[in-house]
Amino acid sequence: MPWRWANDEWWSGDKLGHFLGGLMGPLLFWVIPHLHRSWCVVLSLAFWWLWEVKDAFMRWEDWGWIGGDGFSWRDGAASSLGVLSAWIILALFAPYLPGA
Repeated sequence: MPWRWANDEWWSGDKLGHFLGGLMGPLLFWVIPHLHRSWCVVLSLAFWWLWEVKDAFMRWEDWGWIGGDGFSWRDGAASSLGVLSAWIILALFAPYLPGA
């Protein structure tokens, strides 16, 4: 299977979804298994960038919702921005949240 690049724009509809997914990932890792903030960020970044690699090889036409339209560095950047936002939220507010 050849590597595929996505032909997308910054303002396509899925960038908000990637940002929100990136935002929720570290927060869920922190709330559910109570991981350290650093691990929450590392695991979330790894997940989202590996998801883009998966998109490069698995076509949505063949795999449905699990597939993608190619590797998109814009999607990865939007996800990473969401993860960075969650990291800031956890750094500022985690000591004051229940279960901290």
